[in-house]
Amino acid sequence: MRPTLIIGGVLGALAVIVFGAWFLLPNLVHDLWGIFRATWVVFVPVIVVGVLGAILIYAERGIGWLLAVATGVWLIGGGFVMSYMQGHELSKSVTVSESSPNELQFRERAPFDVAAATSKRTLGNTTGDATGTVKAIPAAGENGEFTTSVIRRGAFKGYESTQVLTPPLFGGSSSKDVRFCSFSEDAELRFGGAGFNNNLDRAIALKVPLGTNANKSDAFVVCDGETPKVYAPLTVQKGFAITKRVPAGVAVYNGKTGELTVEKDYKGNLPVYPASITEAQRKSTTDAGSFFDSLFGRVGLEDTGKDEDDPNGENRAEFGLSNLDGTQHKFVTPLNSRGSSSSIIALGVGNGSTVKHGELNEYAVYKYPQDEPRQANSAVAASITGEVLGGYKAQGLNVFEIVPAGDGKWVASIGKSQSILYRAVIDEAGTITLTDEAGDGEGESASADAGKPFSEMSVEELQELGSHVLRELGDR
Repeated sequence: MRPTLIIGGVLGALAVIVFGAWFLLPNLVHDLWGIFRATWVVFVPVIVVGVLGAILIYAERGIGWLLAVATGVWLIGGGFVMSYMQGHELSKSVTVSESSPNELQFRERAPFDVAAATSKRTLGNTTGDATGTVKAIPAAGENGEFTTSVIRRGAFKGYESTQVLTPPLFGGSSSKDVRFCSFSEDAELRFGGAGFNNNLDRAIALKVPLGTNANKSDAFVVCDGETPKVYAPLTVQKGFAITKRVPAGVAVYNGKTGELTVEKDYKGNLPVYPASITEAQRKSTTDAGSFFDSLFGRVGLEDTGKDEDDPNGENRAEFGLSNLDGTQHKFVTPLNSRGSSSSIIALGVGNGSTVKHGELNEYAVYKYPQDEPRQANSAVAASITGEVLGGYKAQGLNVFEIVPAGDGKWVASIGKSQSILYRAVIDEAGTITLTDEAGDGEGESASADAGKPFSEMSVEELQELGSHVLRELGDR
């Protein structure tokens, strides 16, 4: 058989495979291209030298084994160096602000864990299955919103509705704190759909340029009036040899009309900037120094994961807060140093409400003065339950979340799984003040000191002291 026929047959088979893969699994093609763009500097030399080495080994040339060893060394060493260089490039988008974290102002919202626990018991007369993925939209409404999707039953069905929760700062959610907007049955697309015609991942992949990805973990849903909408932030690799992932707009799926559109730029109050990129920017601080600084963990900041008893739990990083007037979504992360200390030494803040195609938003680090770090969240929670609440008042109560608020204060939410009974305000000095729904507060140092022994007090003084004690018990 002629060589030209063989080459033509191979190229034809490759063309069929490529076009078939694009039609059947376009999102996989995007993923593979993105991986190639990010790693070609390492893998192309490995493939070339590896093939050459194999040929020489087959020809019984000793240098072939030397090339094989060099290929392995380059694959391992080049991979480490390439990862560092990409992180170092991304770290250029991180700035250390001259402002103090105590100057930041965030609007209070209900804790994430309470909203997530409330979702399933307030599904009303929906017949579908909740996805269980609850997202915070803190800039919406008066005190922020939380949203999740309900899927129609059946592998080839789309979404049934979007659930919007507006839990109060105190107490539990009722039906008045929950609303729904329904998807049209003709709007069949959803993430994870089993069929070609109802898979939102595939529909987005067919609509965007090669290498563009929609990460399901970045996506969220809202009710735009009575219209449900799915927002899927997009990302793409940028650069030649040293690449970084940058925003590539946002895909918007209209649940009434079934229309899928792609917007390159966005400015509003929704979290359309990819949280996965914000996370990557935060982690890139560990590559801000030299290669050996990065290798031995001498530079950078990390989230509070080492604090195993942090009440923020899995929601400890890139959690959503809003500025005071509800015009911007902020991704906020309390930060530790890379050593053993779990004290909070800084806040990392990323703007989640603005997207420009191909451009990274600045990630700002606000550092506390070196001698004034904040206590670890687990230590604050222990102080609240052990000292401020105390005794019977702490039975069955949990500290759900400790997040920054304004004027240097942080706020902890205290209650049971689906209801908030108290909020504790922690000021810059660490003083804890407990408030309830009525606005009554008490400090950590509240005391019933009589000032002298009971035996020396008059009847009137004892009665007055007793009335203070009874009033305090009644308030509690």
